[in-house]
Amino acid sequence: MNPWLVIVLISALVGGISGYMIRRWWTIFVGAGVPWFGLLGVILYYEYFVPYSGGGASMWPIAQLFAGTVAAVVGGLTAAIIYFRRKGT
Repeated sequence: MNPWLVIVLISALVGGISGYMIRRWWTIFVGAGVPWFGLLGVILYYEYFVPYSGGGASMWPIAQLFAGTVAAVVGGLTAAIIYFRRKGT
């Protein structure tokens, strides 16, 4: 399975749950922060606890920069959309 699809779907799910469960404006920050830190945890787990399989330099900060940003934007936007739709009704 494509890793970008997994990152986007899980981030949207977390953002949706956040937007639905938390009825305050800071749900947007929770919807963006939880996927970012969750991805950081997964990357650091694979970096430090999974046996080394060879290769070049460690690129986990670059992976966190790009994939973490995508995860945070998707989660935050999903939480914002759900929050403002619920607020309007």
